[in-house]
Amino acid sequence: MQYRNQLNKKVSEEYFNTLKGLITKVVARYIARGAIPRREEADVETAIIEKFLLKQEQIDSAFQGKAKVTTYYIAVINRMCAEVIRKEQKHWYSLSEHDDKNILKDSTVSFDAAKQTLVKEELKRFRATLMLFNGSSAKVLLFLKFYYDIPIIEQEIRNYAGDKTGKAQKIIEKRSELSKAQINQNLAELVLLVEGKEVGGDAVRMWINKQIDTLLRRLNGQNKSFHNKETIGVMLEMQYNTA
Repeated sequence: MQYRNQLNKKVSEEYFNTLKGLITKVVARYIARGAIPRREEADVETAIIEKFLLKQEQIDSAFQGKAKVTTYYIAVINRMCAEVIRKEQKHWYSLSEHDDKNILKDSTVSFDAAKQTLVKEELKRFRATLMLFNGSSAKVLLFLKFYYDIPIIEQEIRNYAGDKTGKAQKIIEKRSELSKAQINQNLAELVLLVEGKEVGGDAVRMWINKQIDTLLRRLNGQNKSFHNKETIGVMLEMQYNTA
């Protein structure tokens, strides 16, 4: 395997320890930013280890040697961590009153108030960053939520479509049943309806990618955050759940 050369052909136990160390480092960054509750640290690490080892052959075969294998692994682990966050965050931050009381009794699994504050602050900064798209904030928010399959409220459609809201709603219905190409085509139809511009699905795809890149650049500027394309979806979903 290609990775063994860069890990000096260590035995499997040391390979596992190296992998575990990388996962611990990545998860710790997400915990420090409040995206993962401290009490979930061990479970998240275990979940990522399992995901990584199950896909180990596929991951290693995709490695092209253009960077250190550890750098490549960290990129893979970041994506896996974002997937775990997206899947579990509703449960993490939607505990029942009964669960809250039990957790408060046990300090080993209690919420860290400072981490909750970080989550709120990060969501607030995320919302503010969305507003920086001069004149197109409503469009950016609507298109991103449709792209990431996040529930959309009527007011968000109205903010972009105005008096064409009714027709716009019909265009963006049943998002989960659409392919990527169909998603882009539907959004192209929405642009034609609202803005009177004829654009293709590829143009919409490139526009969305450009907005995501801009959003990431603003969020991650001066090493303030760790966001990637996956965590944008997480933040959008968290924003919806806390609205």
